[in-house]
Amino acid sequence: MNSKNLTEENLTEKQEKVKAWLHILDKIYGVKMTVFSKAINVHNQNLHNFRKGKRGLTEEKTVLLEKVIVLKYGRLLMLEDGDYEVLSK
Repeated sequence: MNSKNLTEENLTEKQEKVKAWLHILDKIYGVKMTVFSKAINVHNQNLHNFRKGKRGLTEEKTVLLEKVIVLKYGRLLMLEDGDYEVLSK
């Protein structure tokens, strides 16, 4: 995890970006949430509720989820959004 802590505004912004990516990967590419829940060690239903906006994730899990998404599916997301390039470097 990064040594700096995210502000509440940055964390919310990052969570919204991750939710959008999860939605894109699920609806367009058919990637199941179990892939991500196993990678970041959270219950599948909690991740599903996070994506639907019914639950939040901690800062640590959010950053970890973002990195997992970028590493595994960054090329697919490149078609949708260019922001991932900052994380992959």
